[in-house]
Amino acid sequence: MVRHIVVWRLNEGCDKAKTAALIKEKLEALKDKIDELVDIQVGININDTISSSDLVLVSTFKTMDDLKAYIIHPEHKAVGSEYVRPNVSERRSVDYEF
Repeated sequence: MVRHIVVWRLNEGCDKAKTAALIKEKLEALKDKIDELVDIQVGININDTISSSDLVLVSTFKTMDDLKAYIIHPEHKAVGSEYVRPNVSERRSVDYEF
């Protein structure tokens, strides 16, 4: 199994609560659209500190090839280009096998 974790900081000046909720909704909807996606959760930060991020995605795949298929899937790419990238100032990710 492969876990894919991404954390984002949203752009300053945007309505972070509204933007985070929309991104969460759009990303979690991918569960019903991408067969390779075993599980997906998107969390909105509740601890506002100088070192915290605003949003986290935790997703699970059976194999690294499934993760690669997810990354290039048109539905995933659409959410990224329409909702995530325009609203994000920083992105970090970790992928690991378990």
